Parts: sequence; C-alpha cells; structure tokens
Amino acid sequence: MLKVKYTPVAIQDLNAGYDYIYGENPVAARQVIERIEQTVIHLKSQPFMGHPGRVEETYEVFVPNTPFIIVYQVSSELLVIVSILHTARKYP
Repeated sequence: MLKVKYTPVAIQDLNAGYDYIYGENPVAARQVIERIEQTVIHLKSQPFMGHPGRVEETYEVFVPNTPFIIVYQVSSELLVIVSILHTARKYP
C-alpha cells in the first residue's frame, strides 16, 4: 500500500474548505473531511481509480457527495495529494 504525502497547498486547501463550510454548518464540515479522508484511503490501494488530470503527470478523482476534487500524483511507493479543489474554482 502506498504512503500518503500532502503538499502544503493541499493542506491549505483542506483547511480553507473546512473553515468555509464550518462557518455555515459544522456537522457538514466534518462530514466533508471524512469523505475526503475515505477517498484518500481508497486511493492508497487503488491509485489509478481517478482519471488523468488537467496538469501533466497528475490524476483527479471526485470526492463522492461533495463539491471537491482530489488532484494527486502516484509513484511506486508514494501517493502525493497535490491539491484539493472545490469544483467552482478555476484550475489550473
């Protein structure tokens, strides 16, 4: 199983998304974080379940029942979470 590493950008994205949702609905904020975490767990064992990303050498996967996309890279031993995007954001 792959090891997971979050880039500083991904951590910032995760915190910003949580803070924004928390302001409206604290319970929903925690649920979104849990769904993101569950998706990352699935990626550890099935890293190619996403589709090729818009940026070279990345993959993207939608987080079920959320407006978020996880952008990631895969190597033989490491799953790098590059960014966690809200679908309303322009990317790249």
